[in-house]
Amino acid sequence: MKKHVLLAISLLLPTWVHAHGDLTPIHGGLITEGKAITIELVAQSDVTMVYLSEHGTPIDASAASGELILLSGGKKSQFPLAPAGDNALAGPGITPEPNAKAVIRVNVPDVGKEQIRFALK
Repeated sequence: MKKHVLLAISLLLPTWVHAHGDLTPIHGGLITEGKAITIELVAQSDVTMVYLSEHGTPIDASAASGELILLSGGKKSQFPLAPAGDNALAGPGITPEPNAKAVIRVNVPDVGKEQIRFALK
């Protein structure tokens, strides 16, 4: 009996481990996986880009909307994010203070809403 249980576990384990995609940022930003959407945040002083994917597959962002909430230096700033290419949303550039936090809210039709928090360095 123990052999059968161990065999079943060993056969299922690779599938379970492989169920989540690799969270390597493609565009050099910070990446976090939400419930339905994986978000990569690339924050620069001239533009902020947010890339959307689902299990490694880019999500069409042409009808998506979003918001960047920046918590920096004891202040809260909000910036709209608009479609900017295949799977990207863009907003104004930001220059956060050390240890700032960013919250990205997105709404993607037919996929859902997501809110993800990032710790900026």
